Amino acid sequence: MAEKIISIPGAKRTIYALRDFGYDLNSAVADILDNSISRGNAKNIYIDFNRDKEGKFHLFIIDDGIGMSASALEEAMRIGSSNDDYTKGDLSKYGMGMKTASMSQASLITVISKKDGNHQTAFSWDLNHVEKTDKWEIFRLSFEEIKKNKLKLLENVNYNLEDLIYRGSWTAVIWEDLADFQKNYDSYSSLITAENYFNRVVENLKIYLRLVFHRFLAGENFAKKTNIYLNTKKITALDPFCRNEEHTTELELLDKYGNFVIEQHSSPIVIKRYILPTNPKKPGNFKFSSIEAWDEASGTLSWNESQGYYVYRNNRLINWGGWYRTKALDEHDKLARASIDLTDEHDELFTIDVKKTRIQFPEELRNHLKDNINSKFIAEAKKRYAGSEKKKNDVVNVVRERSKKVSHLSTELVSKDNITVTEGESPNELIISNKYGKKVSEDMAYKMLEAGQKIISTSFGDATLFWKMVPNPYNEFQVMVNTDHPFYDLVYGDAEKDKKITAIMDAFLFTMSFIELKCITNNNEMLFEQMKEVASSVLNKFIEDKIL
Repeated sequence: MAEKIISIPGAKRTIYALRDFGYDLNSAVADILDNSISRGNAKNIYIDFNRDKEGKFHLFIIDDGIGMSASALEEAMRIGSSNDDYTKGDLSKYGMGMKTASMSQASLITVISKKDGNHQTAFSWDLNHVEKTDKWEIFRLSFEEIKKNKLKLLENVNYNLEDLIYRGSWTAVIWEDLADFQKNYDSYSSLITAENYFNRVVENLKIYLRLVFHRFLAGENFAKKTNIYLNTKKITALDPFCRNEEHTTELELLDKYGNFVIEQHSSPIVIKRYILPTNPKKPGNFKFSSIEAWDEASGTLSWNESQGYYVYRNNRLINWGGWYRTKALDEHDKLARASIDLTDEHDELFTIDVKKTRIQFPEELRNHLKDNINSKFIAEAKKRYAGSEKKKNDVVNVVRERSKKVSHLSTELVSKDNITVTEGESPNELIISNKYGKKVSEDMAYKMLEAGQKIISTSFGDATLFWKMVPNPYNEFQVMVNTDHPFYDLVYGDAEKDKKITAIMDAFLFTMSFIELKCITNNNEMLFEQMKEVASSVLNKFIEDKIL
């Protein structure tokens, strides 16, 4: 029988690997806050990011949660903690986050905790010590060391926390020796530019936390109300869906679509869709209340990057921006945002990394989003966006400029083939007669078109069809081109697009519409609808697959 040998990984190299998980400062701080909120049961969290008299930076995170006993804290400091008391709704996941997040930013990590009725307990990871000794050793601080060294640090933060520190229950995570940040700060040639860098980092951290924990800050959607302070200032929730704005619109979903159940799981994946207001600097209606509100709503990304899905796990935002391979980013879709709510019950279906910033969707959900969620959603976003830009029917080319000649051509073609379009008995009825038979139509779209317009760009409300033929009772026909279809932006986009290309497309769609008018009957109308749907779908694939 083969001999069993315990193989302990080398401490020095493993620590280097753990420090390289891909955290940045924002995601590392957020990981610490996860523990404070869900496991510490904190009502208030205080973050102090500053430097001491010698100019060395530190970052302290202090919460007024339930604290930990000495044995619990020692276990919590262990890499791959074996604590198995994770409960439903817990924000923690692997028992790694506090250590890997801290090690990614600091070389000296101390955690102090006080449970009601107990003295403070503290343990430290000193990564410089690990590097020198190549041993998995942590330091347990004596009560005198805690009082003399670490409590003095906490007493000097810009909060009045003495009453909490000496009487209440609490936990503090202390990061010292922030080498990478210190190096960046010290690289600036002047104190002013260095301080500007520091202020930018703090501001970015504030926006990140406002967004990631916005439900906890607001105490909404059954999230526990938690106050977070950064350098003494209480931060407020940053709702990515801007529901306090008058012109934000929620697009309702049927229950089977909005509460999507993947077969083996009883808990539904909850999906909600929002169309945000437009830039207040642009023309049109449905604007943001102010330019400041518009700027803030972009969050941590650009406006274009902020479109798409916002994925939550137990009310904590874990990933946002983009469409997870269900479609490409598009400037004209940037007002569309959707929330996708998961619980820890869904963990086995989604590959969530230790940082809780990256996630992979199962194909069943991706197909549901493509087939049942995106279409009308994107069409409505495009429609609102178009209202804030130059009108799409301001396409300029020789076909649209010569509308009288196009009208004569329409009449000539209809007359030559003995086609008639007459009003029926009903006020909403038109009758098309051609040599193949008759077609009764109730499409009165021509009444919406201005006189003389034979080809017009307008919204259809969805992206199913790229174009449609519109008969009118003057023995003519007209063509409507759908501004909601993705192919429209490629060909037309705006009035400055290549006039020759848009003219050729107008002529082609005019020709296709005449073929329909000449041949359509009540018996074959479905064939023409299917032809337009298939053609429009293929054109859409050219965009989705990035062939054009």
